[in-house]
Amino acid sequence: MSGCTESSPPAGDRGHPKVTPYTADMEDDQASTVTEDIAALSADQLWVDAYQGEVLGEALFGALCERQADPVRRHQLEVLTLLERSTKELAEPVLEGRAVARGDSAASAATGRELAEGVAGLPWEEFLGAFAPVTAQFLAKYRRLVDLATDDNERQVAETYVAHELALMAFVTRSLADEPGDPLQPILALPHVALAQATST
Repeated sequence: MSGCTESSPPAGDRGHPKVTPYTADMEDDQASTVTEDIAALSADQLWVDAYQGEVLGEALFGALCERQADPVRRHQLEVLTLLERSTKELAEPVLEGRAVARGDSAASAATGRELAEGVAGLPWEEFLGAFAPVTAQFLAKYRRLVDLATDDNERQVAETYVAHELALMAFVTRSLADEPGDPLQPILALPHVALAQATST
């Protein structure tokens, strides 16, 4: 396991606005509006948002991991950081193939760290409960990317992004005891995460 540290954004990783993060107090009707607006976004915009969402998530979980004293929760945050990092990297060849800039990764990472500051004091269960609107937004984006895929490679990456988000949702529901099972199992069962874990130890 590579631990809590996030990867550094590549130089010149700019050109598109960073993804707008959801917060725990976002209203349900706002989430529905964002989901409806996804249909108006181009595939290029969605890929940038998908990539920057993982940049933000990696920074958020990494920052929370560094300040987490409980060994079980720290390990979970390490795995979540690895999930975001390894999923982020899958989109890089897609963006390169489309000749699309990745966006402002430094700003997205800074936002992730700021969010970590804001939620660090929350009870663990409340922090996990705040995932619902975020995962709903990104799951809708990723499913739209599956529909917009121009070739088998793009479709496979988009489908992996969908699987990643479903695994994250399963982590939350299992952690909150809403369904049985090891919370980390769905994440560690993802082939790209298993490979990243194997190569980082």
